[in-house]
Amino acid sequence: MEMSSERKALSDRYARMQSKEGLVDTKFLLSNPAEATSDEVCREVNAMYEALDRGESKALDFGDISIH
Repeated sequence: MEMSSERKALSDRYARMQSKEGLVDTKFLLSNPAEATSDEVCREVNAMYEALDRGESKALDFGDISIH
């Protein structure tokens, strides 16, 4: 079976993160697996990483710990 482009892109990213940053493992828990396909989850995760790469993130402060 051929891997989708979204799954391949995420797999390639994780391989780079493993070799360069020491990534060990990732897991995604879906409360209802019938609500999303593997490709949809990979697409959303890829979009999140792309936003992070573009610097479109900020630290969230919930007031429960100090953020440095």
